[in-house]
Amino acid sequence: EFMSTLLKKKPAKAPPPKAKKKKSAIKREGQEKLSLKHLLFGEEKPDLTELESGSTTILDVLSPTTVDTKSRDYIIVDSVYHAYLYVTGYGYATTVGSCWLAPLVEAGEGVNLSFIFRRQPKDKILSKIAQTTMVNRSRMRDVEDTRSDFEELDSAISSGLYLKDVMNRQGEDFYYMHTLVEVVADDPETLEQRVTAVEKLCISIDMIARRCDYKNEQAFLSTLPLLALDPDVERKSRRNALTSGVAAAFPFASYELSDRNGVFLGLNLYNRSPVFLDPYDDYKYTNGNCWIGGSSGAGKTFTLQVLGGRLRQQGRRVIFIVPKKGHEFRPLCELLGGLYLRMSPSSRDCPNIMAIRRCSLDSYAGLRDMAARDDSVLADKISRLIIWYSLQKRDLSDEDKNYLDSSLVECYRQYGITFDNATITDETGIFVEMPIIADWYRVLAENPETKHLSVVLARYVTGSASAMGQRNDIDLDNKYIVLDTSGMPDDLLLPGIFWATDIANDLIMDAREDLSALIADELWSLVGANSNPLAAGFVQEMVKTIRGLGGIAVTSTQGMQDLFGLDGGKYGKGILDSSRIKLVMQMEEQEARLIQGVLNLSEDEVRQITRFRRGEGLLCIGYNHVPIQFHATAKEYDAITTSPTDLRARRKAAES
Repeated sequence: EFMSTLLKKKPAKAPPPKAKKKKSAIKREGQEKLSLKHLLFGEEKPDLTELESGSTTILDVLSPTTVDTKSRDYIIVDSVYHAYLYVTGYGYATTVGSCWLAPLVEAGEGVNLSFIFRRQPKDKILSKIAQTTMVNRSRMRDVEDTRSDFEELDSAISSGLYLKDVMNRQGEDFYYMHTLVEVVADDPETLEQRVTAVEKLCISIDMIARRCDYKNEQAFLSTLPLLALDPDVERKSRRNALTSGVAAAFPFASYELSDRNGVFLGLNLYNRSPVFLDPYDDYKYTNGNCWIGGSSGAGKTFTLQVLGGRLRQQGRRVIFIVPKKGHEFRPLCELLGGLYLRMSPSSRDCPNIMAIRRCSLDSYAGLRDMAARDDSVLADKISRLIIWYSLQKRDLSDEDKNYLDSSLVECYRQYGITFDNATITDETGIFVEMPIIADWYRVLAENPETKHLSVVLARYVTGSASAMGQRNDIDLDNKYIVLDTSGMPDDLLLPGIFWATDIANDLIMDAREDLSALIADELWSLVGANSNPLAAGFVQEMVKTIRGLGGIAVTSTQGMQDLFGLDGGKYGKGILDSSRIKLVMQMEEQEARLIQGVLNLSEDEVRQITRFRRGEGLLCIGYNHVPIQFHATAKEYDAITTSPTDLRARRKAAES
C-alpha cells in the first residue's frame, strides 16, 4: 500500500532556500529525518516522469502489482500465497548448540527465515537485571516453598545472576532476538501443508512457533529488508540472548560432503545436496576403510556394487569377496568387463590356493624406492595354508601343525621352490609351475605319521570337490574381479571364503602403485561367532595393512550379534575401529542398540536408523553423521536390481 501511494504522489515543489545552519546541526537533523524514501533513492528525490510515460523503473520492480489481505491465514502477493509464523519469546530452548537455526534455514522449498538481533546497552541492562533480581528476592521471602510460583522466582533469580556473571566476567553482550518464518506456495492447500510441516519441525527442535493470524500483512512488512518490526509482532517474538547464543545461531552451516575426486554416493537428506566421497584422500581421512551395516533388504548389496563400479570407472582395481548371493554381482561384473569366478565344488573357476603370486613380502619398498627385503615368501604362504587347513580340522595339535609345515616344505621342494625368493620365478621373471592340492595330499599320504592328516585333502583330490583342486590357468590381471563363494556347502563355506581372501590379499599386496579396493560382503562369516581366531586375525590384519599400500577395504555385515560373537567381539570391534568411514543402513532396534555405543549415536539417530527406507543410511565419519539416500543411474539399476517386479517387467518387455 505504501509503494502504491508513493507511485500516485506528485513530486513536491522544492522548498525556498533557508539560512545556513551549523554543520553539526545539519548532520543531526539529517539523522533524525532518515526515511524509507532515503533508503530507496538516496538523498535525491525520485524522478517519476518516466513512470507517467510507461517506462519501467525501480519502483516497478520493488512494489507488487496486487496485494490481497482479506484472509486470516495468509496474504496474496502477486498470486503467491504468503503465511507467517513467529517463534514465541518463551518458545526457545534454554541451552542451544552450534547452528541451532540451521534446520529452519534448510526446511525445504517455500520456507524462508528472517531473524533480527538488537544489541542492548550493557550498563542499562545490568542495572535492570540487578533491580529485577532484588525485587524477586524480596518477593521470594514472602512466598512459601510449597507454592507453585516459588520455583519460578528461584529460576528467575538464578537466570539474573547468570546473566550478570557472564556479562561482567566473560564480556558477553545482551541482545533481543526476533525470529520470523515465511512460508510461500502457489495455492492455499500446499501452503497449509508447508505451514503444518514447519510447526512440526519447530517442535522437533524444541521450539514453539505460532501463526501470525490477522497479522500476516504486518509480518510481511516486518520481513522486508528494512529492519522495521511491527510492534505487536516484536513484543510477542522477543527473546533475550547472549553473544554465545547469537554466534551459535549463525545458520549457514554446510552439511555438504563433496570431496574433489570422490565418487557420487547419493543425496544428503538434510538439504538434498550431492554427496561425493573420496576414501583415498589420506589428508582428509585417517584411513579410507569403510564398514556398512544393515538388516536384510536394507540395500547393502546394491550399495556395495554401486560403490565398486564407480571406483572401477575411476581406474581403481576392485576385488569382491561374496559369500552369499554371488549371482547378484555377475550382471554388473560382465557389464564392466570384469572377471567373475564362482568357487564351488562343481566349478573349475577356483584359482590354485597353493600358487605363490608375489615375488616379495616387502610391498612397501616399491612405494618408497627402497631395496626390498628378502623375507621368504614361501614361509608366509605355508603359514596361510596351515590356517586354511585348520578351518577344516579344528582340533589340530602342535604336533600336527609341525607335520603340516614339513609336508608343505617338501611339496614345494619337489617343484624346485625353496625359501630363497629367487626360486619362485624363472630367468624371465615369470612364476614357475606351482604345486596343487593333489601334490600336498600325496606327500601326506606317503608318510605313515601324517597319513591321517591327508584325509582332509582327499575331498579335493578324489572326492566331490576335486574340480577345485585341479590345475588351471586363470588370468587374474583383470581390474574387476568377483570371487563368488556362495556355491560352497556349509562345511566348506568358511575355508572357501578364506581361500578367496588369500587370493585377494596376494593381488592387493602386489598392486604396487595401483590404488585398489577389497570389498567383502557378509563380514560376520569370517570374523563372527562361527569363524576361527586364526582366520579372523588374518582378515583383521589385512584390513589394517591395506591402507599402507594406498588401498581401502570395504566390508559389510548383516548380523551384528554374530559379528561380535567371537572372543567377546574382539575381531569385529577391531575391524570397526580400523574403518574410519561407517555407513549404517536400516536396522532393527535391538541391533541398532548394539552399534549405538560403538559409533556414539544419539537417541534421535538410533530412531532414525530404525525408520530408514531401503537405500537410505547414516554416513558416520568420526563425530560427523549425515543421513544420505543412495542413487544409481538407470544402467546401473538395470544391472544390479534383483526386484522380482522389475525382472518380470523386463521379461515381458523382451517377449513383446
